[in-house]
Amino acid sequence: MVDSLASFFCPIIRELIIDPAIDPDGNGYEKNVTEDCIRRSDTSPIARTPLSIDDLRSNRALKMAIDEYRQSVKLDIKSSPILTKVHSSEIKVSASQTNDFVHISIQPPKDEIRSSCDICCVVDTSGSMQAAAEIQNDKNEQYGLSQLDLVKHALKTIISSLQGQDRLSLVSYSDNANILLHLTKMDDEGKSKALSAIEHLSVSSPYQST
Repeated sequence: MVDSLASFFCPIIRELIIDPAIDPDGNGYEKNVTEDCIRRSDTSPIARTPLSIDDLRSNRALKMAIDEYRQSVKLDIKSSPILTKVHSSEIKVSASQTNDFVHISIQPPKDEIRSSCDICCVVDTSGSMQAAAEIQNDKNEQYGLSQLDLVKHALKTIISSLQGQDRLSLVSYSDNANILLHLTKMDDEGKSKALSAIEHLSVSSPYQST
């Protein structure tokens, strides 16, 4: 019964379907919501494969089953159409290629409200991290920075991008693992603690936080 109930809910808006439509792969959706998605991307919201509105077809059997379920639990569903707020944003994506490697950079839109996140950074402080960092080009240039120096710079960049509701923890490892910073909110005080812990990172001599 649980599997049957799952098919009664639109996978996009997570609500009980009123006007079901089915794609060629057998996935069921709220018809008007799915059509809006297809108009924007011409792809299936689930499979991410090419999909057109003409590929959708009504599913009367599913509608009857949902109506029976709705009556059985006496849900008070209004007959008005579902109002779904769809918000789109432009995301800048760039890519560069060197030898067999491709570097992809995604820049999120500014002033966007996002969900809070918890991040755990695990840093290698073994002897290999003392090796000089090289610029990956024909000359393999060096600028006096170690591998660990680059990691510390990357950590500082991450911290500067976090917001007050985000949390970060820091762990170093060589022969043993050490917690430098327990999961901490990244407000001004938390960022100060995180930056201090990063400054104490050194090869084969991890700093143990108290």
